[in-house]
Amino acid sequence: MTLKSNAVGNTSLSGWLVLALGTISPNIENTKRMTKRYLQVVAATLFAFSTNAQGIVSLTDEDGHNVNGTVIFSPCPSSTDTVSLFTTLSGGTARTVNVRRYEVWPVAGSFDFFCWGVCNLPVSSGTHPTWLSQDAVDMAPAISYNNFHAYYQPMGNTSTTSRFRFVWFDTANPNGPDSSWVDLDHCGFVGLEELNNTNGLSIWPSPSDGQDVQVSFNLDRNQVGTRVVLYNVLGEPVHQVAVQGRQGRVVLPTGVLVPGVYFANLERQGRMLTTRRLVITR
Repeated sequence: MTLKSNAVGNTSLSGWLVLALGTISPNIENTKRMTKRYLQVVAATLFAFSTNAQGIVSLTDEDGHNVNGTVIFSPCPSSTDTVSLFTTLSGGTARTVNVRRYEVWPVAGSFDFFCWGVCNLPVSSGTHPTWLSQDAVDMAPAISYNNFHAYYQPMGNTSTTSRFRFVWFDTANPNGPDSSWVDLDHCGFVGLEELNNTNGLSIWPSPSDGQDVQVSFNLDRNQVGTRVVLYNVLGEPVHQVAVQGRQGRVVLPTGVLVPGVYFANLERQGRMLTTRRLVITR
């Protein structure tokens, strides 16, 4: 079930959300302000990206900071944690844009939902590993849209971090190279590994026109269970290779991959350490 959302402007969604989703605090505006006060963008060095990687939309938080290709941490100051972002279309041509949500670190017993064009009702963790908005948004250049809101309900478990990735794309070219993304972390805490992250990952060439991709990694420590995993835009793993040592290089064969956008994740024991976007062309 979905509920229609405002596409443009500054009209608050809180009124009808409270009526439709009684689990949200009636004082949602105070909750949003509290979330804003504690919201922080984890150091950009975690996900360094080139200036042309902004993609189809520019994403900014409520303080006006650009957050494309970063991790946003929100510490769950209420029973429903809320992250709102403004989106502005890149370029000078109107386009129809949709968003897909990936469940990266699911937390058992929790619920989440998001708004983009429409607002979805909460779903339980694990039931929607990938979730496509049912209503794409027609975007015009130079207009800031305020209709993206992500909601997370930890159901009392605020000590465990849940991560979701949101990817914006042109509906006319869903696998195009100009997608935009951001990761949202809810609850738990930013530990020393995240704050002092020295795990590095670089890939080349990207875009790749068919040649294999070289992946260099640099780890803070050597540990069994570390690997590079390549995911397609549906969040499905399409290739993975184990890595050994603290530094090295592995090869991702691309000959069998269809053109499009992929994410190369450096993971340890199933937990993502860092990521890079990879574009395959032909």
